[in-house]
Amino acid sequence: MNAKLLLTMSLRNLWRQGRKTLGTFVVMSISVLALCLLAGYTQSSVELIRDAFMHWGARGHLVIERPASDLARQVEGAGQLPLTADIQRDINSVLGADPDVIASARILRISGMVSNAQVSSIFAGIGQDVAEIRKIKGPAYEYDVVAGTPLWMETRAQPLILGQGLAAILGCEIPDVGFAPLQPGDTPASRPINCPPGPLELTATTRGKSRVNAVRAVPTGIMDWGIKEINDRLVVMPMADAQALLNTSDVSEYHVLLSEEADITAAQARLAEHFKQAGLNDIEVFLWSDRAAFYHQFKAVLGGFLNFIALIACAIGFTSLLNASYMNFSQRAREFATLRSLGFTRRFVLTLTALENSWLALGAATLGIGVTAVIVWVVREAQIMWTPPGSSNAIPVDLAWVIPVYLVTAFAVVLIAAVASAIPTRKILRRPIRAVLSDA
Repeated sequence: MNAKLLLTMSLRNLWRQGRKTLGTFVVMSISVLALCLLAGYTQSSVELIRDAFMHWGARGHLVIERPASDLARQVEGAGQLPLTADIQRDINSVLGADPDVIASARILRISGMVSNAQVSSIFAGIGQDVAEIRKIKGPAYEYDVVAGTPLWMETRAQPLILGQGLAAILGCEIPDVGFAPLQPGDTPASRPINCPPGPLELTATTRGKSRVNAVRAVPTGIMDWGIKEINDRLVVMPMADAQALLNTSDVSEYHVLLSEEADITAAQARLAEHFKQAGLNDIEVFLWSDRAAFYHQFKAVLGGFLNFIALIACAIGFTSLLNASYMNFSQRAREFATLRSLGFTRRFVLTLTALENSWLALGAATLGIGVTAVIVWVVREAQIMWTPPGSSNAIPVDLAWVIPVYLVTAFAVVLIAAVASAIPTRKILRRPIRAVLSDA
């Protein structure tokens, strides 16, 4: 009986006092809207950076290396021991027997000088297993050039992909566009590559004997990595050509893509154990994120900003509710005293005011989350692209659906409303009934 009465009275009182609480309702709705949108943006941005490392950067889920020092365990590519042909056979055997492994690509780090008839420059890049790298990148990132053709489409001998900056140094025409991942159903834009005639000569110090070797390659594509310092030195070539340049059969590392259902941590531990059983005691398996410093820094900055905004939103919502509660309930002190004189308890009055504030908060949260849902849907359908400062790559403007955040926000707003109602109500209820009713 009391529960039905409380619900009925609280809803009627909220409707009757609606004009007085309209400002609070608007403030809370905007706070909920801002918090939910920021949470969606944070989630989508973290997912975008994760995809950039795993697919655009073709790291996959796991990186297999032979680190030479503690520094190499902390910084990717610092002091790796080579993976010899025998080690590669053992690694391939372990990876081939694991049911969660979808693709594994060998990577060979290379550096040296590249030149044509007019100019020379330093290069730093990789040789890669082209078909496996394509699998790791996936449909959105496999067409990874802004001019020319990607390696997996190339049929000419000794193909070579150049970074935008290095291509410009060597006299190639650079399209005024950045890389953008393909959306489902999109067709990649095809642009011809226009470089000075003749092959490029790449010179490098070979493995083991410290001799200089040189090979010729044909520039077949221009890649935009998104970071100028990398674009100014980047070359990418097929694994066989890179090994011929360094006169070696070694590779630097493996990048491994797992199935979507795989437990990444469990797969890491399982592969590490299998490598030890195969006698590969100095081989280590890293998660793609273990040494992704930028990813962790980016995630920490966005997470800290989101927490700060959440605290500000809670403070604003609580202050607004508290002020509205003081103004509303202090004017209704005689009403509460009358209820108590009719036999209703203090708890009844406290519950009544808490319900009134809770209904207000729930309505504000519903409106804020509803507007959030509309904005998220519009942004996702619009598929807007933009180029961040300091980058040449266009990235999608996206907002993620973060249902848990919506639910937690709604619960937190209702809880704050209930607490805000208790402070002025308890102060009013401390006064004797006779004193309140006798006030003019």
